[in-house]
Amino acid sequence: MDSYGLDGVSEEILHEVTRRTPGFHAWQDPHWLVHCHDAAAFIGEVGYSELAARPEALDQLRQDLRMDGWRDPAQLEQFLTHLGEGATAMLFRCTTCGTHLAYADAS
Repeated sequence: MDSYGLDGVSEEILHEVTRRTPGFHAWQDPHWLVHCHDAAAFIGEVGYSELAARPEALDQLRQDLRMDGWRDPAQLEQFLTHLGEGATAMLFRCTTCGTHLAYADAS
């Protein structure tokens, strides 16, 4: 597993994720999400309905996509509501506080 996304974690956590944790496949470069200064647990690849059941992850993904240049709100919502149909979301859970996080992955 690559260390992409693991900025700011300890060497011990970096070693655990990159050498001892099973990875996952993604269309884009897979990366691990971090929360509470720790690597979050990978839950799985999900579509919109699974993501919508975890509103904090959906809100965080929406905010990240806006920061990445998605300026048109209607276009952004169209993309999000069609997750699972070509593009998906990678869902994680913080092992410290339980917050759910996600990033979008598309071919």
